[in-house]
Amino acid sequence: MRYCHNCHRITAGKPLFCSNCGCTYRIKLCPRLHINPRAAQICSQCGSRDLSTPQPKVPFALRPFVFLLDAGPGVLILILLSIWMVFYIRQLINAPDNLLPLMLIALALGLTLYAWMRLNRWNRGK
Repeated sequence: MRYCHNCHRITAGKPLFCSNCGCTYRIKLCPRLHINPRAAQICSQCGSRDLSTPQPKVPFALRPFVFLLDAGPGVLILILLSIWMVFYIRQLINAPDNLLPLMLIALALGLTLYAWMRLNRWNRGK
């Protein structure tokens, strides 16, 4: 998934262009789709001056957030749910009378996953 900083939408897969606004991700492309650096004025392979417009640069302080967004919060939540499952089974075997706190954690993780899925659908405009 890729997040566009121009239109603030998420595009699935590893596309070269944002599906909503048409900006490229961190590069400039000529009409023949040759990859050029963001600062390029002409294509290094064919000499074309008609280059795409890249999305705005991400401020340095926001780069970790963008990385986590690209990696997919859903994966992170699934990892947390897997870790939770180990603790839940351990608690179920050792002391089954004290499961309420773990159930509340599972509820919070489930609601977080649901909210992320709804936000992701809204971001894509569906």
